[in-house]
Amino acid sequence: MSGSGIWAGTLLIAVAALTGCGSGDGEAGFGLGDLSPQGRAEVLVSAGVSASALEGALAVAGNGCFLWEGDVGDSAWIVWPDSAEPDRSDGAGVILDDGSAVTDGSPLRGLGALVTLEDLPAGASPDSYFGSFGRFCGADEAGVIVLAEVTKG
Repeated sequence: MSGSGIWAGTLLIAVAALTGCGSGDGEAGFGLGDLSPQGRAEVLVSAGVSASALEGALAVAGNGCFLWEGDVGDSAWIVWPDSAEPDRSDGAGVILDDGSAVTDGSPLRGLGALVTLEDLPAGASPDSYFGSFGRFCGADEAGVIVLAEVTKG
């Protein structure tokens, strides 16, 4: 393969990797960080914590990350239940299981726990989905709120 062929192949792989970093919904970027019920249970067990009632608010950071504002885990990155969906109308909000939309400043009530980024599946690896997404959103410093249930509060 010629030098330009190698370059073109490398560029194609890089573009494919960037557009494939979603949560499986075909969106470019990271998508919405979420966990299945089984995934959440495994994270909580490995972290040695139990889910408890949480009250706070959604903060949408300038880089698009969804962060928790509250007494527990202030500024922690949010990992949502897998029933949550990104709000495709503007990308700056989340559609919850009950169909309600939450955006920056929306009050939230939920059941969840504060964990470290390393508690997430492959969260210690900066090359993994959670490791790279979490670091981008500051979870390596502020932690992660893993929500099992969430409603607009």
